[in-house]
Amino acid sequence: MVSPAVAAARRFLLLLAGSYGRKRMALMLGLGLAASLAEGAGLLLLVPVLELVGVGSGGQASAGRLLEGLGLYLLLITGAAAITAARNILGNDQRNRFVDQLRGDLHAALLHVSWPAFQQLRSTDVKQIIAGEVARLGMCHDALLNLGIAALTLPILFLSALLLSPLLTLSALLLSGLGLLLIRRIGHGGFDIGLRIGQAQRDMMADVTDDLAGLRIIKGFGAEAVRGANLSRRFAELRRLQSRHARIQAGEQAALVVAAAAMAAVAVAVAVLWLDQILSAALVVILTFVRLVQRGLGGMRVWRQLESGLPALVIYEEMLDRLRVGTEPAAQEALQEAAHDGGLPPFTRSLSFRGVGLRTADGRRALDGVELELPFGALLAVTGPSGAGKSTLADVAAGLARPTEGGVWLDGVEVTPGLLPAWRRQVAVVPQDSFLFHDTIRANLLLAAPDVDEDALWAALEDAAAADFVRALPLGLDTVVGDRGSSVSGGERQRLAIARALLRRPRLLILDEATSALDGGSEALVLRTLDRLRGRMSILAVTHRDQTRRAADLVLELDEGRVRRLESVAESRAVAGTALRDRADRE
Repeated sequence: MVSPAVAAARRFLLLLAGSYGRKRMALMLGLGLAASLAEGAGLLLLVPVLELVGVGSGGQASAGRLLEGLGLYLLLITGAAAITAARNILGNDQRNRFVDQLRGDLHAALLHVSWPAFQQLRSTDVKQIIAGEVARLGMCHDALLNLGIAALTLPILFLSALLLSPLLTLSALLLSGLGLLLIRRIGHGGFDIGLRIGQAQRDMMADVTDDLAGLRIIKGFGAEAVRGANLSRRFAELRRLQSRHARIQAGEQAALVVAAAAMAAVAVAVAVLWLDQILSAALVVILTFVRLVQRGLGGMRVWRQLESGLPALVIYEEMLDRLRVGTEPAAQEALQEAAHDGGLPPFTRSLSFRGVGLRTADGRRALDGVELELPFGALLAVTGPSGAGKSTLADVAAGLARPTEGGVWLDGVEVTPGLLPAWRRQVAVVPQDSFLFHDTIRANLLLAAPDVDEDALWAALEDAAAADFVRALPLGLDTVVGDRGSSVSGGERQRLAIARALLRRPRLLILDEATSALDGGSEALVLRTLDRLRGRMSILAVTHRDQTRRAADLVLELDEGRVRRLESVAESRAVAGTALRDRADRE
């Protein structure tokens, strides 16, 4: 049965081969082979050099011949060093490319995951894998490269020693085999510990991220000691695993050093006492043997390092598979389906919910048989108690969530999964917790429309009632808003988010409690903006605010995922006006 470490090594090798490409792989192998040949030739050249200086031959060499021999030896070693340096530079460049490719693949899968699948993720797990586990895979790249170099060098060293002394070389080989059998189990278990270290690092990062996000709550409840103790336990567990791993590696390293020294000593004794080897040849054979043992045992040490790092591949693959399972239809599939359905028209008439139902991952029914007709240009206010399904309805309308029952139709065309990307290009969403990137106001606005000019930026800010406070800032549009927009107030952050959405020129604007952080005056300014936009786009506003409901054309009330009431505000006003006139007439 193949061990998990060997199976992971095979997958990693295939992944690495795909990253290198044929030319780079051939160049890397060629450099490794050239360096090994130069090293082997240098060792063979040592025999005549030693004889020239009188070691083992009893003679005395001329200075000229000695210098020629030493010069040639030095030239070979210099060449081998230059080739090794070139190989190391190429290997470092390739490792960086490989790491970037892994991170890019994971990031791309994250960006294309469906919204419901993303909501099931823990963001810190993704961040830890991109930052930590992929870095471990970069070290695995180096370890595997060193193993490949050892695999190229060992046969050449062995052949060099065999040419000098077949009997001594075979004896040394036998001793090496016995030594490997004796120490082969010392570093066993590194793969399992590597898995546990990866999990401990993700747990630690999750707690640190939670503390950063919830620092205001921690301070408000005086919970610094509780959270500090919790993180200390995470540190202690990670430290315990790392210490255990270090003890295993240190024990194996010590055993390898002792084994190499013992085998070298035995080789010297065999050469001098039993084989009556010529001293110059014996010294070179012993040197070659020592290098052979060092490379062989070093290869075992590198394998242990690779074995302890390969769990990162398992963790990476699990996350990548999880993201890809939740990935939305690819762009090509979307284009094919759009062509098959005649394409998705621009929103000009109505957006219809027909029997829309949606169950969450835990089986809860978030929406149940929703029937809704939103005319283009109308302002729809969606109300209801907490948990009624308002935000879920907004996600379905935005194309972020797919109904599990029924469907959404745009101007008579069903918005099928393949058409969701095309539909989302007509939609802009302003959530309750408006997120701003740690960048300038200008960069945050341009995220929605990268090609607009500065006049368009200021026009959007004016529409969102944000232009005055941006002008008052010392750097204006080039002001950095801080982490998640922390350097501006909640209301200012919300108005910037609304301006960003308006820059997109959407056909449907969705405000999910987007005016909740605004004071009455700012909300009135935004509502006046929405009133001006009425007719140019449809607006779906999830709200608890009476001011927004009164400004709407339609009011939809949800309760436990069902439509409790859908009324036209204009009709209600007309009915109310008629009732007031009748009452006045009677009086």
